[in-house]
Amino acid sequence: MILWVRHGQSTWNAIERMQGHELSPPLTDLGREQAALTAELLADRGVVRLLSSPAVRARQTADIIAARLGLVVVEEPLLLEKGLDEAKADVQSRIRSLLAVDDGALTVAVSHGDTIGYAVELLTGRLPSLPTNGSVTEVDPDTRQVAVAMP
Repeated sequence: MILWVRHGQSTWNAIERMQGHELSPPLTDLGREQAALTAELLADRGVVRLLSSPAVRARQTADIIAARLGLVVVEEPLLLEKGLDEAKADVQSRIRSLLAVDDGALTVAVSHGDTIGYAVELLTGRLPSLPTNGSVTEVDPDTRQVAVAMP
């Protein structure tokens, strides 16, 4: 099972600038605080694997979570945000590839709002609203119900 975490606020989120595949925008102080609060939300869940988009904002979020959970971060390019010139179908194809290797172990995937939204749409048939920075989105594999926890 995958718990989908949207990275904390980045410097570009703060000024409402589109990021796409731009890897460099780091977290703001608020973003680091959101990541720490998210780590606390996950602390007692029994997470065994932590994946992260290679984007700096996601990796910084994942590193904060990893420190709290005692895990090693594995960068996963399939979790990248939708590129500005990339089609939605391409992102969904990346997500399908990731879901195909889900072995049922509780995994946290630190990613981006649009990527998480497309994952939820693939798992439930419904496109959700954009998750907020630092939120944890969980899709029950049996009922397809979506639960979102906020930091």
